Amino acid sequence: MTDTDLLIAGAGPAGLAAAITAGQLGLRAILVDENAQAGGQYYRQTPLRLGATQKPAGQMRRGAERIARASDVARVRLQASVWGLDDRKRVWIQSAAGSEVLNPRGVVLATGSYDRPIAFPGWTLPGVLTAGGAQALAKGQIVRPGTRAVVAGTGPISLVVAAQLDLVGVKVVELVEASTVPRLALLGPRALPYPSRWRDLPGLLRELARAGVVLTFGSIIRSAHGAERVERACVVRVGRDGRPDESTARLLDVDLVCVGYGFVASTELARIAGCALRWDPGHSQLVPRHDGWQETSVPGIFVAGEATGLGGAEMAEAQGTLAAIGVARRLGRLTERRADALAQPIRRRLRYWKGFASLLAQGFPIPAATSWLVHDDTLVCRCENITYGQVRDIVDAGARVLNDLKMGTRCGMGLCQGRICGALLPPLLADQTDGRFDRTSMFTARPPVGPVSVSGLAST
Repeated sequence: MTDTDLLIAGAGPAGLAAAITAGQLGLRAILVDENAQAGGQYYRQTPLRLGATQKPAGQMRRGAERIARASDVARVRLQASVWGLDDRKRVWIQSAAGSEVLNPRGVVLATGSYDRPIAFPGWTLPGVLTAGGAQALAKGQIVRPGTRAVVAGTGPISLVVAAQLDLVGVKVVELVEASTVPRLALLGPRALPYPSRWRDLPGLLRELARAGVVLTFGSIIRSAHGAERVERACVVRVGRDGRPDESTARLLDVDLVCVGYGFVASTELARIAGCALRWDPGHSQLVPRHDGWQETSVPGIFVAGEATGLGGAEMAEAQGTLAAIGVARRLGRLTERRADALAQPIRRRLRYWKGFASLLAQGFPIPAATSWLVHDDTLVCRCENITYGQVRDIVDAGARVLNDLKMGTRCGMGLCQGRICGALLPPLLADQTDGRFDRTSMFTARPPVGPVSVSGLAST
Protein backbone atom coordinates (compact mmCIF):
# COMPACT_ATOMS: atom_id res chain seq x y z
CA MET A 1 0.00 0.00 0.00
CA THR A 2 1.80 3.10 -1.31
CA ASP A 3 1.19 6.50 0.24
CA THR A 4 1.16 9.73 -1.81
CA ASP A 5 -0.69 13.06 -1.92
CA LEU A 6 -2.24 12.72 -5.36
CA LEU A 7 -2.75 10.11 -8.03
CA ILE A 8 -3.66 11.33 -11.51
CA ALA A 9 -5.19 8.82 -13.92
CA GLY A 10 -4.46 9.90 -17.48
CA ALA A 11 -1.52 11.86 -18.94
CA GLY A 12 -3.34 13.90 -21.58
CA PRO A 13 -3.68 17.71 -21.40
CA ALA A 14 -5.80 17.60 -18.19
CA GLY A 15 -3.56 15.11 -16.40
CA LEU A 16 -0.37 16.93 -17.37
CA ALA A 17 -1.81 20.26 -16.16
CA ALA A 18 -2.86 18.67 -12.87
CA ALA A 19 0.62 17.18 -12.37
CA ILE A 20 2.42 20.43 -13.16
CA THR A 21 0.18 22.44 -10.82
CA ALA A 22 0.44 19.83 -8.07
CA GLY A 23 4.23 20.05 -8.25
CA GLN A 24 4.12 23.84 -8.08
CA LEU A 25 1.98 23.56 -4.94
CA GLY A 26 4.32 21.09 -3.27
CA LEU A 27 2.12 18.00 -3.63
CA ARG A 28 3.67 14.60 -4.22
CA ALA A 29 1.94 13.28 -7.31
CA ILE A 30 1.95 10.09 -9.35
CA LEU A 31 0.83 10.40 -12.98
CA VAL A 32 -0.35 7.10 -14.52
CA ASP A 33 -1.06 6.42 -18.20
CA GLU A 34 -1.51 3.17 -20.11
CA ASN A 35 0.35 4.40 -23.19
CA ALA A 36 4.08 4.15 -23.85
CA GLN A 37 4.32 7.95 -24.02
CA ALA A 38 2.47 10.71 -22.23
CA GLY A 39 0.46 13.38 -24.04
CA GLY A 40 -2.87 11.74 -24.82
CA GLN A 41 -4.43 12.05 -28.27
CA TYR A 42 -4.00 15.82 -28.47
CA TYR A 43 -0.32 15.92 -27.53
CA ARG A 44 0.45 12.55 -29.10
CA GLN A 45 4.20 12.31 -29.69
CA THR A 46 5.91 10.61 -32.61
CA PRO A 47 7.46 7.39 -31.22
CA LEU A 48 11.14 7.71 -30.38
CA ARG A 49 12.10 5.18 -33.04
CA LEU A 50 10.56 7.49 -35.67
CA GLY A 51 11.17 10.88 -34.11
CA ALA A 52 14.74 11.42 -35.27
CA THR A 53 13.61 12.28 -38.80
CA GLN A 54 10.40 14.06 -37.86
CA LYS A 55 10.29 17.82 -37.33
CA PRO A 56 7.85 18.37 -34.44
CA ALA A 57 4.81 20.49 -35.17
CA GLY A 58 3.83 23.31 -32.80
CA GLN A 59 1.20 21.22 -31.04
CA MET A 60 3.60 18.31 -30.59
CA ARG A 61 6.36 20.64 -29.41
CA ARG A 62 4.10 22.22 -26.79
CA GLY A 63 3.12 18.73 -25.70
CA ALA A 64 6.76 17.73 -25.30
CA GLU A 65 7.33 20.79 -23.12
CA ARG A 66 4.31 19.97 -20.96
CA ILE A 67 5.41 16.34 -20.62
CA ALA A 68 8.93 17.44 -19.58
CA ARG A 69 7.53 19.84 -16.96
CA ALA A 70 5.24 17.19 -15.53
CA SER A 71 8.07 14.65 -15.42
CA ASP A 72 10.20 17.11 -13.43
CA VAL A 73 7.67 17.43 -10.61
CA ALA A 74 5.71 14.15 -10.59
CA ARG A 75 6.44 10.46 -10.73
CA VAL A 76 5.29 9.42 -14.20
CA ARG A 77 4.33 5.79 -14.69
CA LEU A 78 3.64 4.80 -18.28
CA GLN A 79 2.26 1.53 -19.65
CA ALA A 80 0.37 1.21 -16.40
CA SER A 81 -3.41 1.24 -16.12
CA VAL A 82 -5.75 2.11 -13.28
CA TRP A 83 -8.25 -0.74 -13.25
CA GLY A 84 -10.02 -0.16 -9.95
CA LEU A 85 -11.02 2.65 -7.60
CA ASP A 86 -13.28 2.73 -4.58
CA ASP A 87 -14.95 5.46 -2.56
CA ARG A 88 -12.10 5.36 -0.02
CA LYS A 89 -9.68 6.43 -2.78
CA ARG A 90 -7.93 3.09 -2.93
CA VAL A 91 -6.51 2.72 -6.44
CA TRP A 92 -5.59 -0.53 -8.18
CA ILE A 93 -2.88 -0.33 -10.84
CA GLN A 94 -1.66 -2.93 -13.32
CA SER A 95 1.75 -2.69 -15.02
CA ALA A 96 4.40 -5.05 -16.34
CA ALA A 97 5.58 -5.44 -12.74
CA GLY A 98 2.15 -6.71 -11.67
CA SER A 99 -0.73 -5.16 -9.73
CA GLU A 100 -0.52 -2.96 -6.68
CA VAL A 101 -2.79 -0.87 -4.49
CA LEU A 102 -2.11 2.80 -3.88
CA ASN A 103 -3.69 4.90 -1.16
CA PRO A 104 -3.42 8.54 -2.28
CA ARG A 105 -4.98 11.36 -0.31
CA GLY A 106 -6.55 12.69 -3.49
CA VAL A 107 -7.37 11.37 -6.96
CA VAL A 108 -7.80 13.26 -10.24
CA LEU A 109 -9.54 11.32 -12.97
CA ALA A 110 -8.33 12.67 -16.30
CA THR A 111 -9.40 9.61 -18.25
CA GLY A 112 -10.36 11.42 -21.45
CA SER A 113 -12.80 10.17 -24.06
CA TYR A 114 -13.05 7.87 -27.04
CA ASP A 115 -14.68 8.01 -30.47
CA ARG A 116 -18.45 7.74 -30.43
CA PRO A 117 -19.38 4.49 -32.19
CA ILE A 118 -21.90 4.56 -35.04
CA ALA A 119 -23.34 1.34 -36.50
CA PHE A 120 -24.17 0.99 -40.17
CA PRO A 121 -24.07 -1.90 -42.65
CA GLY A 122 -20.40 -2.80 -43.13
CA TRP A 123 -19.03 -0.88 -40.12
CA THR A 124 -17.14 -3.96 -38.91
CA LEU A 125 -15.28 -4.49 -42.20
CA PRO A 126 -11.48 -4.13 -42.16
CA GLY A 127 -10.78 -0.65 -43.47
CA VAL A 128 -13.41 1.10 -41.36
CA LEU A 129 -11.67 3.15 -38.66
CA THR A 130 -12.75 5.76 -36.18
CA ALA A 131 -11.32 9.22 -36.72
CA GLY A 132 -9.22 8.84 -33.58
CA GLY A 133 -7.86 5.49 -34.75
CA ALA A 134 -6.89 6.91 -38.14
CA GLN A 135 -5.30 9.91 -36.44
CA ALA A 136 -3.30 7.70 -34.09
CA LEU A 137 -1.89 5.73 -37.03
CA ALA A 138 -1.13 8.75 -39.20
CA LYS A 139 0.07 11.16 -36.53
CA GLY A 140 1.49 8.83 -33.92
CA GLN A 141 2.94 6.02 -36.05
CA ILE A 142 3.40 7.66 -39.48
CA VAL A 143 1.41 4.75 -40.91
CA ARG A 144 -0.73 4.90 -44.05
CA PRO A 145 -3.90 2.94 -43.15
CA GLY A 146 -5.23 2.89 -46.73
CA THR A 147 -4.76 4.35 -50.19
CA ARG A 148 -8.14 6.01 -50.98
CA ALA A 149 -10.27 7.30 -48.12
CA VAL A 150 -13.54 8.97 -47.28
CA VAL A 151 -13.70 10.86 -43.97
CA ALA A 152 -17.26 11.12 -42.64
CA GLY A 153 -18.41 12.76 -39.43
CA THR A 154 -19.05 16.11 -37.84
CA GLY A 155 -16.80 18.76 -36.36
CA PRO A 156 -13.33 20.23 -37.02
CA ILE A 157 -11.63 16.94 -36.15
CA SER A 158 -12.63 15.63 -39.60
CA LEU A 159 -10.59 18.38 -41.28
CA VAL A 160 -7.56 17.58 -39.14
CA VAL A 161 -7.80 13.84 -39.78
CA ALA A 162 -8.15 14.38 -43.53
CA ALA A 163 -5.06 16.60 -43.55
CA GLN A 164 -3.04 14.11 -41.51
CA LEU A 165 -4.03 11.26 -43.83
CA ASP A 166 -2.95 13.34 -46.81
CA LEU A 167 0.44 13.95 -45.17
CA VAL A 168 1.16 10.21 -44.96
CA GLY A 169 0.15 9.60 -48.57
CA VAL A 170 -3.54 8.67 -48.38
CA LYS A 171 -5.71 10.08 -51.17
CA VAL A 172 -8.74 11.54 -49.39
CA VAL A 173 -11.51 11.38 -51.96
CA GLU A 174 -14.17 13.21 -49.96
CA LEU A 175 -14.81 14.77 -46.57
CA VAL A 176 -18.47 14.22 -45.65
CA GLU A 177 -19.68 16.70 -42.99
CA ALA A 178 -23.05 16.07 -41.35
CA SER A 179 -23.66 19.69 -40.38
CA THR A 180 -25.09 22.11 -42.92
CA VAL A 181 -23.76 25.39 -44.29
CA PRO A 182 -26.79 27.40 -43.02
CA ARG A 183 -26.32 26.04 -39.47
CA LEU A 184 -22.64 26.94 -39.48
CA ALA A 185 -23.29 30.36 -41.00
CA LEU A 186 -25.71 31.23 -38.20
CA LEU A 187 -23.02 30.47 -35.63
CA GLY A 188 -20.33 32.39 -37.49
CA PRO A 189 -20.55 35.67 -35.52
CA ARG A 190 -20.37 33.77 -32.23
CA ALA A 191 -17.04 32.29 -33.30
CA LEU A 192 -15.32 35.69 -33.38
CA PRO A 193 -14.29 35.68 -29.68
CA TYR A 194 -12.18 32.56 -30.31
CA PRO A 195 -9.65 33.64 -32.97
CA SER A 196 -6.97 31.19 -31.84
CA ARG A 197 -9.24 28.26 -32.64
CA TRP A 198 -9.88 29.40 -36.22
CA ARG A 199 -6.44 30.76 -37.06
CA ASP A 200 -5.34 27.59 -38.83
CA LEU A 201 -8.67 26.96 -40.60
CA PRO A 202 -7.97 28.87 -43.87
CA GLY A 203 -4.62 27.15 -44.30
CA LEU A 204 -6.15 23.77 -43.54
CA LEU A 205 -8.90 24.29 -46.12
CA ARG A 206 -6.34 25.42 -48.73
CA GLU A 207 -4.27 22.32 -48.02
CA LEU A 208 -7.25 20.03 -48.53
CA ALA A 209 -8.27 21.90 -51.69
CA ARG A 210 -4.75 21.44 -53.12
CA ALA A 211 -5.04 17.73 -52.33
CA GLY A 212 -8.28 17.57 -54.31
CA VAL A 213 -10.49 16.72 -51.31
CA VAL A 214 -14.19 17.27 -52.05
CA LEU A 215 -16.02 18.80 -49.07
CA THR A 216 -19.71 17.84 -48.78
CA PHE A 217 -22.16 19.22 -46.17
CA GLY A 218 -25.42 17.86 -44.82
CA SER A 219 -24.47 14.25 -45.57
CA ILE A 220 -23.48 11.09 -43.70
CA ILE A 221 -21.93 7.70 -44.35
CA ARG A 222 -24.64 5.16 -45.21
CA SER A 223 -22.77 1.88 -45.55
CA ALA A 224 -19.44 0.24 -46.37
CA HIS A 225 -19.13 -2.58 -48.89
CA GLY A 226 -16.55 -5.19 -49.77
CA ALA A 227 -15.81 -8.90 -49.76
CA GLU A 228 -13.02 -9.14 -47.19
CA ARG A 229 -12.34 -5.44 -46.61
CA VAL A 230 -13.73 -2.07 -47.67
CA GLU A 231 -13.96 -1.60 -51.44
CA ARG A 232 -16.70 1.04 -51.65
CA ALA A 233 -18.63 3.37 -49.35
CA CYS A 234 -22.13 4.74 -49.74
CA VAL A 235 -22.87 8.38 -48.83
CA VAL A 236 -26.34 9.96 -48.55
CA ARG A 237 -27.72 13.40 -47.83
CA VAL A 238 -29.79 13.99 -44.69
CA GLY A 239 -33.40 14.77 -45.60
CA ARG A 240 -35.63 17.48 -44.20
CA ASP A 241 -37.15 14.91 -41.83
CA GLY A 242 -33.71 14.31 -40.29
CA ARG A 243 -33.40 10.83 -41.79
CA PRO A 244 -31.11 9.53 -44.54
CA ASP A 245 -32.48 10.39 -47.98
CA GLU A 246 -31.99 7.10 -49.83
CA SER A 247 -32.71 8.74 -53.19
CA THR A 248 -29.40 10.63 -52.90
CA ALA A 249 -27.25 7.53 -52.25
CA ARG A 250 -23.99 7.37 -54.17
CA LEU A 251 -20.97 5.05 -54.06
CA LEU A 252 -17.33 6.02 -53.65
CA ASP A 253 -14.44 3.74 -54.61
CA VAL A 254 -12.38 3.70 -51.41
CA ASP A 255 -10.50 1.21 -49.27
CA LEU A 256 -10.59 3.31 -46.09
CA VAL A 257 -13.58 4.79 -44.26
CA CYS A 258 -12.82 7.11 -41.31
CA VAL A 259 -15.82 7.87 -39.11
CA GLY A 260 -15.91 10.63 -36.49
CA TYR A 261 -19.27 11.64 -34.99
CA GLY A 262 -18.01 13.03 -31.70
CA PHE A 263 -16.71 11.44 -28.54
CA VAL A 264 -17.85 9.59 -25.43
CA ALA A 265 -16.48 10.49 -21.99
CA SER A 266 -14.57 7.68 -20.25
CA THR A 267 -16.45 7.52 -16.96
CA GLU A 268 -15.88 3.91 -15.87
CA LEU A 269 -13.58 4.71 -12.92
CA ALA A 270 -15.84 7.51 -11.70
CA ARG A 271 -18.85 5.20 -11.86
CA ILE A 272 -17.30 2.30 -9.96
CA ALA A 273 -16.18 4.76 -7.27
CA GLY A 274 -19.81 5.82 -6.85
CA CYS A 275 -19.52 9.35 -8.24
CA ALA A 276 -22.89 10.92 -9.05
CA LEU A 277 -23.57 11.59 -12.73
CA ARG A 278 -25.44 14.28 -14.65
CA TRP A 279 -26.88 14.34 -18.16
CA ASP A 280 -24.93 16.48 -20.63
CA PRO A 281 -27.58 17.39 -23.24
CA GLY A 282 -25.07 19.02 -25.59
CA HIS A 283 -23.26 15.74 -26.12
CA SER A 284 -26.05 13.28 -25.16
CA GLN A 285 -24.20 11.44 -22.42
CA LEU A 286 -23.82 11.07 -18.67
CA VAL A 287 -20.74 12.63 -17.08
CA PRO A 288 -19.55 12.93 -13.45
CA ARG A 289 -21.14 15.74 -11.47
CA HIS A 290 -18.53 18.06 -9.92
CA ASP A 291 -18.31 21.30 -7.96
CA GLY A 292 -16.33 24.48 -8.61
CA TRP A 293 -13.10 22.72 -7.64
CA GLN A 294 -13.73 19.77 -10.00
CA GLU A 295 -14.48 17.58 -6.96
CA THR A 296 -17.07 14.86 -7.50
CA SER A 297 -19.73 13.72 -5.05
CA VAL A 298 -17.13 11.37 -3.52
CA PRO A 299 -14.84 13.46 -1.27
CA GLY A 300 -11.26 13.52 -2.49
CA ILE A 301 -12.02 12.29 -6.02
CA PHE A 302 -11.76 14.99 -8.68
CA VAL A 303 -12.39 14.88 -12.42
CA ALA A 304 -10.91 16.93 -15.26
CA GLY A 305 -10.80 17.06 -19.03
CA GLU A 306 -12.91 15.19 -21.55
CA ALA A 307 -14.16 12.84 -18.82
CA THR A 308 -16.32 15.75 -17.60
CA GLY A 309 -17.76 16.52 -21.03
CA LEU A 310 -16.20 17.53 -24.32
CA GLY A 311 -14.44 20.86 -24.69
CA GLY A 312 -10.95 20.58 -26.13
CA ALA A 313 -7.41 20.74 -24.78
CA GLU A 314 -7.54 24.28 -23.40
CA MET A 315 -10.63 23.53 -21.34
CA ALA A 316 -9.07 20.27 -20.17
CA GLU A 317 -5.88 22.02 -19.04
CA ALA A 318 -7.88 24.62 -17.12
CA GLN A 319 -9.84 21.89 -15.37
CA GLY A 320 -6.69 19.92 -14.57
CA THR A 321 -5.10 23.01 -13.03
CA LEU A 322 -8.24 23.78 -11.03
CA ALA A 323 -8.50 20.18 -9.81
CA ALA A 324 -4.93 20.24 -8.47
CA ILE A 325 -5.66 23.49 -6.63
CA GLY A 326 -8.79 21.84 -5.25
CA VAL A 327 -6.78 18.87 -3.98
CA ALA A 328 -4.27 21.17 -2.27
CA ARG A 329 -7.16 23.08 -0.70
CA ARG A 330 -8.80 19.88 0.55
CA LEU A 331 -5.52 18.64 2.04
CA GLY A 332 -4.95 21.93 3.85
CA ARG A 333 -1.90 22.90 1.79
CA LEU A 334 -3.69 26.08 0.70
CA THR A 335 -5.87 28.42 2.71
CA GLU A 336 -9.33 29.11 1.35
CA ARG A 337 -8.29 32.64 0.48
CA ARG A 338 -5.13 31.57 -1.35
CA ALA A 339 -6.95 28.81 -3.24
CA ASP A 340 -9.65 31.26 -4.37
CA ALA A 341 -7.00 33.73 -5.55
CA LEU A 342 -5.24 31.05 -7.60
CA ALA A 343 -8.51 29.69 -8.98
CA GLN A 344 -10.01 33.02 -10.07
CA PRO A 345 -8.07 33.46 -13.38
CA ILE A 346 -8.37 29.72 -14.11
CA ARG A 347 -12.15 29.90 -13.75
CA ARG A 348 -12.28 32.88 -16.12
CA ARG A 349 -10.31 30.86 -18.66
CA LEU A 350 -12.57 27.87 -18.07
CA ARG A 351 -15.74 29.92 -18.68
CA TYR A 352 -14.21 31.20 -21.92
CA TRP A 353 -13.45 27.72 -23.23
CA LYS A 354 -16.79 26.34 -22.06
CA GLY A 355 -18.36 28.95 -24.31
CA PHE A 356 -16.36 27.59 -27.20
CA ALA A 357 -17.39 24.02 -26.33
CA SER A 358 -21.04 25.09 -26.35
CA LEU A 359 -20.54 26.72 -29.75
CA LEU A 360 -19.11 23.51 -31.21
CA ALA A 361 -21.92 21.40 -29.73
CA GLN A 362 -24.51 23.63 -31.40
CA GLY A 363 -22.67 23.85 -34.69
CA PHE A 364 -21.83 20.18 -34.97
CA PRO A 365 -24.51 18.16 -33.17
CA ILE A 366 -24.62 14.37 -33.30
CA PRO A 367 -26.74 13.76 -36.41
CA ALA A 368 -30.01 12.04 -35.52
CA ALA A 369 -29.93 10.44 -38.96
CA THR A 370 -27.23 8.03 -37.77
CA SER A 371 -29.86 6.26 -35.65
CA TRP A 372 -31.64 5.19 -38.85
CA LEU A 373 -28.77 3.42 -40.57
CA VAL A 374 -29.11 -0.07 -39.09
CA HIS A 375 -30.92 -3.10 -40.48
CA ASP A 376 -32.04 -6.14 -38.52
CA ASP A 377 -28.89 -8.01 -39.59
CA THR A 378 -26.52 -5.15 -38.69
CA LEU A 379 -24.17 -5.99 -35.84
CA VAL A 380 -24.59 -3.65 -32.88
CA CYS A 381 -22.45 -5.58 -30.37
CA ARG A 382 -19.43 -6.77 -32.28
CA CYS A 383 -17.80 -8.46 -29.27
CA GLU A 384 -20.73 -10.86 -28.76
CA ASN A 385 -21.92 -10.92 -32.39
CA ILE A 386 -25.37 -9.48 -31.56
CA THR A 387 -27.50 -7.99 -34.33
CA TYR A 388 -29.96 -5.15 -34.15
CA GLY A 389 -32.81 -7.57 -34.81
CA GLN A 390 -31.90 -9.57 -31.70
CA VAL A 391 -31.75 -6.41 -29.60
CA ARG A 392 -35.05 -5.13 -30.97
CA ASP A 393 -36.77 -8.41 -30.03
CA ILE A 394 -35.71 -7.89 -26.40
CA VAL A 395 -36.91 -4.27 -26.44
CA ASP A 396 -40.25 -5.35 -27.93
CA ALA A 397 -40.51 -7.81 -25.04
CA GLY A 398 -40.20 -4.96 -22.52
CA ALA A 399 -36.49 -4.07 -22.12
CA ARG A 400 -36.11 -0.39 -21.26
CA VAL A 401 -32.50 -0.02 -20.02
CA LEU A 402 -29.12 -1.36 -21.09
CA ASN A 403 -28.84 -3.89 -18.27
CA ASP A 404 -32.05 -5.50 -19.57
CA LEU A 405 -30.30 -6.02 -22.89
CA LYS A 406 -27.26 -7.48 -21.16
CA MET A 407 -29.41 -10.12 -19.48
CA GLY A 408 -31.29 -10.94 -22.66
CA THR A 409 -28.54 -10.80 -25.30
CA ARG A 410 -25.05 -10.65 -23.67
CA CYS A 411 -24.59 -7.12 -25.01
CA GLY A 412 -21.92 -5.39 -22.93
CA MET A 413 -20.28 -8.63 -21.79
CA GLY A 414 -17.51 -8.74 -24.40
CA LEU A 415 -13.91 -7.59 -24.51
CA CYS A 416 -14.76 -3.88 -24.76
CA GLN A 417 -16.91 -4.16 -21.60
CA GLY A 418 -19.77 -2.30 -23.19
CA ARG A 419 -17.84 0.77 -24.29
CA ILE A 420 -18.98 0.35 -27.90
CA CYS A 421 -22.52 -1.02 -27.68
CA GLY A 422 -23.10 0.85 -24.43
CA ALA A 423 -22.63 4.18 -26.21
CA LEU A 424 -24.24 3.10 -29.47
CA LEU A 425 -27.50 1.48 -28.37
CA PRO A 426 -29.32 4.01 -26.11
CA PRO A 427 -29.75 6.84 -28.66
CA LEU A 428 -30.44 4.37 -31.46
CA LEU A 429 -33.14 2.54 -29.52
CA ALA A 430 -34.63 5.69 -28.00
CA ASP A 431 -35.08 7.22 -31.46
CA GLN A 432 -36.50 4.06 -33.01
CA THR A 433 -38.90 3.20 -30.16
CA ASP A 434 -40.38 6.70 -29.76
CA GLY A 435 -38.63 7.18 -26.45
CA ARG A 436 -39.66 3.87 -24.88
CA PHE A 437 -35.99 3.00 -24.31
CA ASP A 438 -34.05 5.09 -21.76
CA ARG A 439 -31.32 6.95 -23.66
CA THR A 440 -29.63 7.85 -20.35
CA SER A 441 -29.17 4.23 -19.23
CA MET A 442 -25.71 2.72 -18.86
CA PHE A 443 -24.27 -0.71 -18.16
CA THR A 444 -23.26 -1.16 -14.54
CA ALA A 445 -19.54 -0.42 -14.32
CA ARG A 446 -17.43 -2.92 -12.38
CA PRO A 447 -13.72 -3.44 -11.93
CA PRO A 448 -11.49 -4.30 -13.62
CA VAL A 449 -12.13 -1.56 -16.18
CA GLY A 450 -9.42 -3.02 -18.42
CA PRO A 451 -7.46 -6.23 -18.94
CA VAL A 452 -5.75 -7.51 -15.80
CA SER A 453 -3.64 -10.63 -15.44
CA VAL A 454 -4.81 -13.39 -13.11
CA SER A 455 -1.56 -13.07 -11.15
CA GLY A 456 -2.24 -9.35 -10.81
CA LEU A 457 -5.70 -10.00 -9.43
CA ALA A 458 -4.31 -12.61 -7.04
CA SER A 459 -1.66 -10.23 -5.74
CA THR A 460 -4.31 -7.72 -4.63
